[in-house]
Amino acid sequence: MRQRSRRRTAWKRKATAGVRRITSHGARHTAGSSCAVMGAGQKVIGALLGHSDSASTERYTHIAQSATTAMVQARWLQLGGGDGGR
Repeated sequence: MRQRSRRRTAWKRKATAGVRRITSHGARHTAGSSCAVMGAGQKVIGALLGHSDSASTERYTHIAQSATTAMVQARWLQLGGGDGGR
């Protein structure tokens, strides 16, 4: 697929999804966050995003922890666990 055609397809998808603005920084952050939520380790995420300092990658692992906690609490409630496991 040609570059122009890919770009046009991306803009159509963006409009369909109701997204007003896409930036390269936002796309990188989304990719890193998605990897963290799926369980990728800090070193893997850092390598994918090209971070030379692990401190730059730490923000994504915090996202993974909060997403995991929310997911476990939601599942606990589905199983009849009462007040969210607290």
